[in-house]
Amino acid sequence: MKRNTAKNFPQIEEQPHAKKVGRLTLFIAKAIHREAADIYITENYVKHIFNKHIEQLNAVGYTPFDFVKEVAKGFNRIYQGSGNSILLVKWNGAAKVAAIELNFAFQKEFYEVKTAQIRDKGNLKDEKLLWKKK
Repeated sequence: MKRNTAKNFPQIEEQPHAKKVGRLTLFIAKAIHREAADIYITENYVKHIFNKHIEQLNAVGYTPFDFVKEVAKGFNRIYQGSGNSILLVKWNGAAKVAAIELNFAFQKEFYEVKTAQIRDKGNLKDEKLLWKKK
């Protein structure tokens, strides 16, 4: 079993102190009028998720990094987040959903994970649905 510590954060060459966890494809990006780009999470945001949401993630058996990677690769809905952010959501029909919030880093041309959490699906009823997998 993986230890739930932000110190286990893997390092890569593509972005210093960041790890690629997925991609917003051209097909989906066009549907939501956004840029197609890779999705990265920085070490600082892994630590943020660990500090704010570790109890939630422990309850479902995920480390912060693995949770983000699971949602980034398996999302089936996208909602408008706060400001220019978007929420990638893995909707499974249960009362809770897995969500990660992304911002586009214009100077770096990739999406950056800002936070990840388990949310009540009722919290999304007032959010604007941008895309849903058919």
